[in-house]
Amino acid sequence: MPAAVVHDLPMRWADLDSLNHVNNVVYLDYAAESRAMLVEDGLLADRPVRRVVVEFLRPLLLSRHPVQIASTVSGDELTQEIRPVPDTSPFARVVTTFGPPEHMIAEGAYADSLPCRVRRSDLGPDGVVTPVKVFELFQEARILFIAGRLKSMSAGRFVVGRVDVTYGAGMPWRQEPYEVESWVSRLGTSSATVEAQIVGNGTVRARATSAMIGFDLGSQRSRPFSDEERAAFAALSLPD
Repeated sequence: MPAAVVHDLPMRWADLDSLNHVNNVVYLDYAAESRAMLVEDGLLADRPVRRVVVEFLRPLLLSRHPVQIASTVSGDELTQEIRPVPDTSPFARVVTTFGPPEHMIAEGAYADSLPCRVRRSDLGPDGVVTPVKVFELFQEARILFIAGRLKSMSAGRFVVGRVDVTYGAGMPWRQEPYEVESWVSRLGTSSATVEAQIVGNGTVRARATSAMIGFDLGSQRSRPFSDEERAAFAALSLPD
């Protein structure tokens, strides 16, 4: 594969969130679409995804220009930078590691547990939830996890700086929901690390680590947590 392969994809109105920014999950969708094009062109082998790390560098707004995905491969890693044309500065970076699913043992303690119901539209051709949809399920659980404890949470007060997802046993559709177990593993002045795992039948299906950052909409910069926010995040942490 050449040093970099570039694909252009159109943006859609449905890609946006409540702040008119491209939704975090959509970045992964862009990357997955570009990866499929690489496979179709014979530039990349179709292999299972073992891990995905997404860095959200700055908000991306809707544009009539396409989104450009620049892909490079090094061994088992595919690095994709997402940027709008004609801007050359990336808005997000997605690093995908290929390989067999990882066998993970469930953590023994967690601060909260939420049901995670799978839809048939979440499934890929192999009958299990796709990596993009697993990422989305973690996002849904993270929002509910924090909003359930932080009553003053409003759009734009927090942004996600980085999400690291490791894929374990697949998630086939089933009538009963899986469980998402979550906790805060680190609390700083303006950021918190949220850990989560999806569990079914005693097996870890996937695990995610997310960096939550306090954000000021007016200045478009990070901000320290308020006392109420710190207390809420602390309440979600595991006891020492």
